[in-house]
Amino acid sequence: MIYLNTSTSIAIDYCPVDSLVNKGILVVEDSRVQRKAVVDWLTRYGINTIFEADDGQKALALVEAMEVPPAVIILDLELPHVDGIEVLQALALRNVRPAIIVASSVDEVLIGSVAAMIQALKFPLLGAFQKPCEPASLVDALRRLENPPAKNIKHMPQELDLRPEHLRSAIVNNEISTVYQPKLDLRSGKMAGAEALARWRLKDRQNIPPNVFIPLAEKVGLINDLTLKILDRALADMVEWREQGIEVPVAINLSAKCLSDPNLANDIIQRVRERDVSPHLLTFEITESALVVDLAEALANTSRLRLKGFAFSIDDYGTGFSSMQQLTRFPFNELKIDRSFVHGSISREHLRSILQSAIDMGSRLGITTVAEGVETQQELQLLKTMGCHHVQGYLISRPLAADLLLQWGKAKLQMHAEICNSD
Repeated sequence: MIYLNTSTSIAIDYCPVDSLVNKGILVVEDSRVQRKAVVDWLTRYGINTIFEADDGQKALALVEAMEVPPAVIILDLELPHVDGIEVLQALALRNVRPAIIVASSVDEVLIGSVAAMIQALKFPLLGAFQKPCEPASLVDALRRLENPPAKNIKHMPQELDLRPEHLRSAIVNNEISTVYQPKLDLRSGKMAGAEALARWRLKDRQNIPPNVFIPLAEKVGLINDLTLKILDRALADMVEWREQGIEVPVAINLSAKCLSDPNLANDIIQRVRERDVSPHLLTFEITESALVVDLAEALANTSRLRLKGFAFSIDDYGTGFSSMQQLTRFPFNELKIDRSFVHGSISREHLRSILQSAIDMGSRLGITTVAEGVETQQELQLLKTMGCHHVQGYLISRPLAADLLLQWGKAKLQMHAEICNSD
């Protein structure tokens, strides 16, 4: 059953997006009373196109009969005839993938497994909750239709024939730009730095997602050229910011292919010296999976750069299979907790336990902890209470062009100070 916690009166300011108004929501719940409670709540907040089903079989038949599938399905897992997991599998086989909100009375670990399955099946996952489900949590989930995470962009447009020579030309001709996503220091409320992110827009203004062109660069041997180009752009921006009186620490992603290059450390050191930028202002983010490739060369590169004063961050912490081992091998200064542990942490106790464990471990090791993908005020306050040092995500800021980053820092300083000082 899906039901709302109505022990307190709640006033929520929510305006549904157009896709939700036009396509509606399908509520799949076997209890008539609880289904009505959800429908009443949705109607109260301006969603009038609502479909209902009391078992999985009827839900699938209803979607099959629709000319346009609903924008969102609010789905219980324990259903008669066809359970919620079977519903999701059947929809995926039919290539019908509306956004999903799961609410169930099963244990949190099982809910987490189903959430992972939903993402593996390439459904947009808005939320996965254990009952009772707070109206505020459902609102936060529905708001993700407005601000989907950038990493949800999975595929290149089919009509675009992207070839290695296109990417090579873009790198040489400076067609790949750099934007910066700020990090917020939860203790001071000030900008703690920014992550440099590569962006590629074609002449027809079509955007190529990074998770399309970066794997291509790795595959065809262009990842070193691309990474050094991003570093050059970041160094130029850092010099310009310094001339305006502000030094901004910048983080840059490193690929496994880069770590395997014996010339990597020398290339980086030379460029940083030429720009007269302090190595202490640069952090290189490395995903856990990248560290298993050519271990000896990766250790040599990271160790040499650490000797020169550069910092290293283990990115997407918790998604690899040997997190603890990597922390003992590599000279990390920072631990970035993957967004998958932040999302849903408000309503799922086992995610909160994982978050607290990672933050506590970072503190014991004397390294900075950064939480990725923070999207709600509740998540930010939870992380602050847990002792997390820095946060990053759409709640703080979307990625910004270099000339807007300092403006953002000044304009948001008072607001962020108030956020970080509030209880």
